[in-house]
Amino acid sequence: MIRQVDSSFLELKNVTKIFGGLTAVSDFTTSVQKGELVSIIGPNGAGKTTFLNIITKVLPITHGEIWFKGQRIDKLEARQIFGLGISRTFQHLELFNNMSVVENVMIGCHKWMHSTYPEVMLRLRRVRKEEREVFERAMEKLSFLCLVEKAHDMPSSLALKERKLLGIARAIASEPDLLLIDEPVGGLTIKEIDEIGKKILAMVEQGITILFIEHRMELVMGISERVIVMNFGQKIAEGSPEEIQRNEQVITAYLGKEESRV
Repeated sequence: MIRQVDSSFLELKNVTKIFGGLTAVSDFTTSVQKGELVSIIGPNGAGKTTFLNIITKVLPITHGEIWFKGQRIDKLEARQIFGLGISRTFQHLELFNNMSVVENVMIGCHKWMHSTYPEVMLRLRRVRKEEREVFERAMEKLSFLCLVEKAHDMPSSLALKERKLLGIARAIASEPDLLLIDEPVGGLTIKEIDEIGKKILAMVEQGITILFIEHRMELVMGISERVIVMNFGQKIAEGSPEEIQRNEQVITAYLGKEESRV
């Protein structure tokens, strides 16, 4: 598949995040091209989740610039960044356990809801039409991720793999251009990792650019086009999976000795 390349799709320039005396992300510069599938790896505490949090403005950056589709976004609010086409999942899922599976996904569709509060209270035709459209959109995402039969179940009844897929379904419900995924396969079996890997590849084929954090090297090395390696908040390497596996600094910091390489 030939994909459009745009080196300015997502750019981070000298991004730094400091918590008190701790530098969680240090002078970080990288870019993600439109249509890429890029992974971020590194030891626990390397700054990977902080990296995603500053892109989505969960946390403000201390120094640096973040650009998305030619627009600087580090000064914007989180809702504005979402509106530009960036969505994400969370390592700890953050599902609404008092809502059904389909209702969780419908939350991700709120950008298509334009009815006013009085219209909602009066249950006007426009409200009912929007609700039907959002429900159908949510069901489409559940169908793509093989969760339709669970649509009316509660998240607490789902297996771990299904809960992770639900988090992804809610994130892609907004039809994002860029999807950030935080540890999509932690705790899963080899078979389940393969299933989620295939879904991630299918999302890229549909035109979603994906940047994801993961510890499971079988997934990272199996599907990534490019791998970014972090250690102590710094980028220590960046390249293809093959290049990363041969990088001595990465081996020392993260991947381990020769015999433990994937």
